[in-house]
Amino acid sequence: MKYTSLFILSLALFACQEPKKAKQKQEIDPKILITCDAIGEIGLKETHQTLVDRFGKNAVTEHENTVYGHYSTVFEGDDKQVNVYWKETSAPFKTVKFVEVNTAGSVYMTKDSVRVGLTMRQLVKLNGFMPVTFKNIWQPSEAGIIKSFNGGTVETNSPCLTGFMEQVKINVVHKDEIKAFRNKEWVESSDPLFNRIDMELSSIRIFPKQ
Repeated sequence: MKYTSLFILSLALFACQEPKKAKQKQEIDPKILITCDAIGEIGLKETHQTLVDRFGKNAVTEHENTVYGHYSTVFEGDDKQVNVYWKETSAPFKTVKFVEVNTAGSVYMTKDSVRVGLTMRQLVKLNGFMPVTFKNIWQPSEAGIIKSFNGGTVETNSPCLTGFMEQVKINVVHKDEIKAFRNKEWVESSDPLFNRIDMELSSIRIFPKQ
């Protein structure tokens, strides 16, 4: 009886410890976490000066995008690279338009493990198997930009998040199928043609609340 009681007590202790271990495995370092307030250490309330003050002048480089305007890159060329796009067209830059990560091997992820480089199938799975709607990859502007996660897990947990889907590989597809597909402005990940076109999440963006 004594040994039976000890065995039962051991099982109870083990059961109590297991959920704690599982919880610990799910925790993501805040320095690489994507939330609706920040990507890692870089938030939506930054100014150009706060970036320089916090990370140093050498860590911040300036760029110009023909579509989205001026942006500052922090940790350029690193797996922690982050791009901060500004609403202002010239210095001083004080208002964030959006913050983006778009480099292969980027360390940043949401609490649901959404990160750059996911295949479309992986993204749909993390979205609770709800489809992802994005602009057709053959559209002349903003091709691949995500419009909606259609009420899935990603939208529920990260309502501020958007990004771009990018074609990685196209398998055998008849030219007539491609022609018909090109006529669609917006497409869904559930489209049968994506069984033969490999796509991946090439960038993640967060926007300030409107």
